[in-house]
This record gives sequence, structure tokens and C-alpha cells, in this order.
Amino acid sequence: MVAKADTARRGNLPFEVQALSGVELHHVKFKEESEYLLIDLGNTAGRRHDFGELMEMAMSAAVNAALASLSSKDNVKASPDSGSTKMQKLARAARNAQRRSALSERIYNDAVWLSARELSEKANFKNTNPSAGPNRWKSSGSIFAVQINGKDNYPRYLLDEGYRPLPVVKKILATFGETKTPWGLAIWFGSENSWLGGKKPKDILAQMPEQVLAAAKEERDGGIHG
Repeated sequence: MVAKADTARRGNLPFEVQALSGVELHHVKFKEESEYLLIDLGNTAGRRHDFGELMEMAMSAAVNAALASLSSKDNVKASPDSGSTKMQKLARAARNAQRRSALSERIYNDAVWLSARELSEKANFKNTNPSAGPNRWKSSGSIFAVQINGKDNYPRYLLDEGYRPLPVVKKILATFGETKTPWGLAIWFGSENSWLGGKKPKDILAQMPEQVLAAAKEERDGGIHG
């Protein structure tokens, strides 16, 4: 099965990351003017079901970091040691991208995530479009989703027993406003927090909503969290 490509841009530098089988690779139409990086992942049979998605996320982060590092130096005059300096920066960017990817993978693996269709079914939405209900919640700031392969994934911990957003979630998201991306929110909810006695916000959100909201306000106001 061909995974939907994630396309990112840095200036005029586009790239795509796709997870393809050997059979599917034979049917790819390559462009003569383009350059390609091919990584043989071996036989993925028996590996976790989201292996391809996680690899795409990791590679997207790594290529993003590399392109960002290159584009930031496009207009800088070369010096005798510019090659080694650039390599050092690329290596540092790659390490940072690897750490971000590992963190995102850990956060993703530590929670239950629902597709728009799964959430619609569990919440008993009657819309023909399975994304309509979850999208409405997301647009109103009642919930957030992270994207994997261009598709929204909603964290189960934001929902009550009837698969409706917990009321406090909207207050927490409003507290952060535009300061956190969806992945930034997922990392905050999924990380140990000193304001909560070392607990993860996601683990006590339903039982201690006001405490989690208070921790979000501390985060917004610049408090230091463990």
C-alpha cells in the first residue's frame, strides 16, 4: 500500500517522503532533474502496524532540518573552513531532528489515538463525512489532533467516557493559544510535569482537570517544569 506523501518546503526546496514496497517502487515515475535518497528498510513483515508512518515522520524531520540548515547559508560567502562548518551544522541539525523524532515517537506510543472515522463512530456522529464532527470540535478549540500521513489523529485522553471532549480541554487550549503546535501540545500533555508532582497531564486530566489547567497557566507564564 502506498502511503500518502508528506510534502514540506524550505524556500523553493520541496521534498516528499513516501513509504513504498519493492513492488510499488517499480511503478514510481522518477524525474530526471531530481535527486533521490533511497533507504532499504528490509523486510517489514511482523513489525508494528504504524512502522511506515513513524519512519516517514522521522525522515521528514531529518530532511527538514538539513534543508533549513542549507538554506540559512545560501547567501553567505564561502570561507576556507565553510565546508567543515556546514558539515558540523548539518550533523547537529540531524541529531536534533533525530531527538525530536524519538520524542514524538515516544509521545505517540504512550497514548491511544483515534482517526476521524473511529472518533465519529465512537461519538455516534451521524454525518456522512466522518471527519465533520471531529473537525468541528477541532475548529472550535475543544480538541486537537496531530497529523500522521496527512491524516488527523485525536488523543483519547482528551475525551470523556462518551467520547466527548472534556470541558477543561478547551480552557487549556485557549490558555496556550498559538504558542504550541499540535505536536507541542501532545508533548506537553504526555510529559512529566513538576507542577503536577511529576505526573503527566494526560494521565490525570479527567480526575484533576483544574490542577492540569493551573499547570498550563504556569507553563504559559514561564514556569519551569521538570
